[in-house]
Amino acid sequence: MKISTALDSIISVFFPQSALKRKYYRDCLSKAKRSETYAAAKTDRMTGAWSPTSISVNDLIRNSGQTVRNRIRQLVRDFPYFKRAVQITLDYTVGDGIMFQSRILKPDGKLDKVKNTQTEDAFRFFADEADVSGNLHLYEMMRLSKRQDLENGEFLFVKVKSRKRNSFLPFAYQIFEPEQLADQPYRPVGKAYAFDQGMEYDPKTGRVVAYHLYEPDSYGSIVRIKAENVRHKFEVLRPGQRRGISPFTPAVLIARDVGEYLDAEIDRAKMQSKYLAIVHAENPIERQGNVITDTETSQKIDELQNAIIEYLRPGEDITFASAAQQGANFDPAMSLLIRMISITIPCPFELLAGDYTGFSYSTGRISRNDYEQQLRPISSRHVRHFCLPVVGDFYNEGVMSGKLDYPGFFNSPWKWMRNEWQPPGMAPIDPLKETKAAVDMIKTLQKSPQEIMRGRGKDPEEVLKDFKQFREMADEYGLGDIFNNIISGNISTATANNPDAVMNDQEEKIDRVVNLFREIRQ
Repeated sequence: MKISTALDSIISVFFPQSALKRKYYRDCLSKAKRSETYAAAKTDRMTGAWSPTSISVNDLIRNSGQTVRNRIRQLVRDFPYFKRAVQITLDYTVGDGIMFQSRILKPDGKLDKVKNTQTEDAFRFFADEADVSGNLHLYEMMRLSKRQDLENGEFLFVKVKSRKRNSFLPFAYQIFEPEQLADQPYRPVGKAYAFDQGMEYDPKTGRVVAYHLYEPDSYGSIVRIKAENVRHKFEVLRPGQRRGISPFTPAVLIARDVGEYLDAEIDRAKMQSKYLAIVHAENPIERQGNVITDTETSQKIDELQNAIIEYLRPGEDITFASAAQQGANFDPAMSLLIRMISITIPCPFELLAGDYTGFSYSTGRISRNDYEQQLRPISSRHVRHFCLPVVGDFYNEGVMSGKLDYPGFFNSPWKWMRNEWQPPGMAPIDPLKETKAAVDMIKTLQKSPQEIMRGRGKDPEEVLKDFKQFREMADEYGLGDIFNNIISGNISTATANNPDAVMNDQEEKIDRVVNLFREIRQ
């Protein structure tokens, strides 16, 4: 570059015209090189001020995480759409709880019903005592953890020794707020480790070895807890990330705009409703002197009554206020803003807004399919982050305490740790259409009955147990043939559509079916 500049200087002395040509062509070459970029990276008069800085994800979360958490919590408390978004996501991902199901197999590959029943019974005992404070069931802790994940972008709970006498298992869990991760270490960490945002970690691998937490109600006291006893989980968006950020973050400013827009419209309507008429007078002081004053607010009060004719003094006039109509752009603008929130969270617009205007079965089914696809990784991540660590502790502590009889568990644990977790699922939009479609899928081997039942939040084994129990009751009451006809579909069209066409010898059995259902309800 220096040689080229020196050569240009020499040429410019002896051959000025050639020097100008060289400079012109060099500038064209430079522009051509600069234009070989993505359009999104070009800098012009429209994008010149848009120059985001490159910053590590941990610096980004460290600098803004607390502010974002506080704003989202405030919006969830006060902004209806954020509160509804959290509630909907909780209901569809966790519901009453993602149900644990043991799936231990016998050597022949069949389910070991005895061991599975014993394991599930033991898990129920443990679930009742899982919270160290005794306030929450395990499934309620699961729901609270998901709420923390939505509002804070992370959840944190610690395995502690159970404080309850004669507890089924000797451990329990304690949930912490993310703010309880200390901003300074309990004590200086060793040379091999580093500290950041409450975590002591290996800088070579990023693996956390210990957590430093502020003790609840201890005025700043810090305790160091080994990482093996801490369940700190979040969605990793960039490599090396050590803390989480709420998925609601991109919608915060939009939600604030929606709230201010609504407040402005409501205030406008309220102000318009307060002014019925305006009196124009040459002497306002004399006019107001005869008007009653509110003793509480010290405001002048005047009123108009029905069928009253008021004679005005000279120079006075009354103009009646006409309320301006709501802007034609209000509904479209609100819909657009709510849609932007719904695609960010994510949550379908109709569920978030509670607006099903113009909805048909087809559009509802499309929306439901999209939402199911979006929820699948969210539910799966909560199973991996919450359910599997918890059930792993349950297996280990259960075997060591003698509550679970698993021979050779520590040599070969996986055959005993086979399990499934059943999310809540979704009810059908049109049960008749979707049931017929499900039957066709089973017949064409596109889906199994188990898959369809699980998609609706049902445990196939429990469904079959219920049918078996009902079949036994039907046989006890002499109604087995009717039950068989219902299951096999061998009911005539006349009987199905017109109860009066039922033969006389079947009327008594139908009455007995009705009585049976009444007894079951009782």
